[in-house]
Amino acid sequence: MSQAEDEYDVAVVGAGYGGAPLAALLASAGRRVALVEKTPRAGGKTQTLDRRGYRYEMFGAVGIPAVGSRVDELVEILGIQDRVRLLVPDGPAAAIRYRAPDGAWRVQHSPLRQTGDPEDLATLQRTFGATDADMDLLGTFYLSILSMSEDEVFALDDTGMLAFLRPFGLPAGLESQILATMNMLFVVPVDLLAASEGVLVLRQIVTGGAGRFHAGGYGQVAEACAAVVAERGGTFVRSTRVEEIVVEGGRAVGVRTSGRTIRARAVVSNAGIQPTVLKLVGAQHFPADYVAVVEGLEPSWSIAGLRYVLDDRVFDAALTPVFSDQSWLDSQRFAAMEAGDWPDVPLIAVDVASEFDPGLVAVPGHQVANIQVFVSPDPASPMADEAVRRAREVVADLWPGLERHTLWSEPYGPRQISRMTRDATVPGSGGEAVGIAQVVGQVGRSKPDARTPLPGLFLVGCDAGGRGAGTHQALDSAFNVADVVQAELG
Repeated sequence: MSQAEDEYDVAVVGAGYGGAPLAALLASAGRRVALVEKTPRAGGKTQTLDRRGYRYEMFGAVGIPAVGSRVDELVEILGIQDRVRLLVPDGPAAAIRYRAPDGAWRVQHSPLRQTGDPEDLATLQRTFGATDADMDLLGTFYLSILSMSEDEVFALDDTGMLAFLRPFGLPAGLESQILATMNMLFVVPVDLLAASEGVLVLRQIVTGGAGRFHAGGYGQVAEACAAVVAERGGTFVRSTRVEEIVVEGGRAVGVRTSGRTIRARAVVSNAGIQPTVLKLVGAQHFPADYVAVVEGLEPSWSIAGLRYVLDDRVFDAALTPVFSDQSWLDSQRFAAMEAGDWPDVPLIAVDVASEFDPGLVAVPGHQVANIQVFVSPDPASPMADEAVRRAREVVADLWPGLERHTLWSEPYGPRQISRMTRDATVPGSGGEAVGIAQVVGQVGRSKPDARTPLPGLFLVGCDAGGRGAGTHQALDSAFNVADVVQAELG
């Protein structure tokens, strides 16, 4: 390839839910974009695999809000409605498995989009043993957060979610349901989770629903975006690791792989702020105080669990949280788990992709499912193996036919997450499920700026530029950072 063919307006490192949409948005705006991804396909932590005729996500993903999301906006802007079909099942696609204080398991089925139907509220009341007065308190909580202005929500950047919730006086069961949800959406301790992020996403759940999937798998959106880049004058370079972000004259001017150098007027990294600054660029190119901040950023937790392919419909819902009043996690409870003191019921999230899209399975009636538990992001931590063991025991007890109907299963944890998506560059990091944690001191005004101190270098994804949970945060960043890069390029 000639030198001219290796010159681009923008080089994007990583084709996750931040990088691939950003690249597609810039390509659609007329920029020549090179999107470079180290794995064979786009999607990052949410990429979808094909194995033996079954399609499933490598790791769990969060699709909130279900409707009216930035995904809808992206599909409309890029004109990819024929490639991306958003799925929100009708009927009771969500379930709760709650172990009550008396030891009995209680089950509640509900739609992904709450309607406020009296029967749904009565079922919620029965599940958690709540009184009418308790339900009034829950109503007061939700009315309070729904009536807040955006400025009032963002003013909670420095308030922990647990501290925000406690004054509403909810009973243990209803409080556990909200706190377990916060753990599952943000993968951080609820005492440190910034209430601004928690309240924002709870509002999105109420107005837009709690689950969204994409026909063909979560990775379908990122794959469609990567295709848009190639179709609109750019290139998608897959199975190629960026070894270095090239700096010349005090400015980022491109990226270097093992086989080529791609020069660009701007470089945008979806590889995570710590791997980008400390490894791909090098600390010597940044101010010392900026490097110190980057090194001290706290990662989100990781997830460990099991992927199942089943020859029967074992699970009766697309999304099922499993918990008791001792399952939700603050800093103290998580530290106890790290020390080996686990609750009887670890907090478990069960995602069943084939309940959203039956076309993911090779044989009608089969299922693909993902069982997840929250663990340290350290790839060397022993928590992952213990989490998998405990999760297997709990789900086998709740769904007795699981092992009998298993065609195959495979465990995973922070080691696999780090290998696929995020290099470990500071002690205890690498396997984080989201990126830097959305905790007090790392969101809003305190979140890393998408513009780095190195001219020409920008960050995108869950580490900079966005708000919200999971894929929606990464996509919010893609939109916002695309605007920043456009302004920079002029």
